[in-house]
Amino acid sequence: MNVFLTRPLFNTKLLKSRLADQGITLTTTDSDDICPPAALLEQAQHADALITHTEDTIDAALIAQLPPSVKLIANYGIGFSNIDIDAAREKGILVTNTPTDEAFHATAEATVALLVSIARQIPALNTERRAMKQDPAPSFQRPTAVSIRNKVTGIVGLGRIGSRVAQMMHHGFKNTIIYFDLYENEQMESELGARKVALDTLMQTADFICVNMPLSEQTNNLVSADLINMMKPDAVFVNTARAELVNEQALISHLNADKLHGAGLDVYSDNVNDINVDNVALTSHFANFEKEAYTAMTNLVADNVIGYLNQAQAVTPVNAPLRE
Repeated sequence: MNVFLTRPLFNTKLLKSRLADQGITLTTTDSDDICPPAALLEQAQHADALITHTEDTIDAALIAQLPPSVKLIANYGIGFSNIDIDAAREKGILVTNTPTDEAFHATAEATVALLVSIARQIPALNTERRAMKQDPAPSFQRPTAVSIRNKVTGIVGLGRIGSRVAQMMHHGFKNTIIYFDLYENEQMESELGARKVALDTLMQTADFICVNMPLSEQTNNLVSADLINMMKPDAVFVNTARAELVNEQALISHLNADKLHGAGLDVYSDNVNDINVDNVALTSHFANFEKEAYTAMTNLVADNVIGYLNQAQAVTPVNAPLRE
């Protein structure tokens, strides 16, 4: 059996070894660039499964061109909004993802790291110092931090990542937790005293706003321009979920108008090149980029491929194909 990996992983050697032990041959590209659709389709002609990244667009048009031999699309990532899972289901292709605890912890830690960095003005202070040859003279006119302790953290999406953010902010900084979600999180309400509120209430009330909501048709552009305009002028905004959840242009305009303390963004489009303030951190979709998380994800994607190709049983399926 053959599997095509669209781009090398953090530990491709581990993946290749695990698959080889089960009689599965792994092929990948030499390039770290996103695999062009034409190249993906060419390699798919000889594959029983594809291992894709969240940056790969696996839409209905591409899925329609996949050969009957492809039985599995194993996505390397927590999310799978890059794949048309309905089109895959109709074609009889199973889709899996890699929702490991380590990846959830890593993304939550990155969210809090961005929040703390922006609150303490670290990006702005770093930019200021690197533009000089020596430390600036003491002055109360220089960038001022906001405290992190005893504040209100508002979490948009109190799921597996958002809950971990809530725990760190509540236990670590004695923050009150409010949240918006499509569902109630009774566990966090009981453990932390978290309170579910309307999204406009959260945007107006929170000192720190963390977006951790999965992307769907229902949540696309969830944080609208009107909601962005409701934020406190000294609020900190962090998005480690998906860029499409937020009206990015409105957020950029808000930042450039100095109506926000700052923002930490792990997901965004090239529009962020228009940001002209210093207290912003851009981390290029690296929120879960750590050794422990990526090793766990590599093992889980291997488990999914081995389980489905050899035993017709994947570990973390996200759809059910109409035919085998």
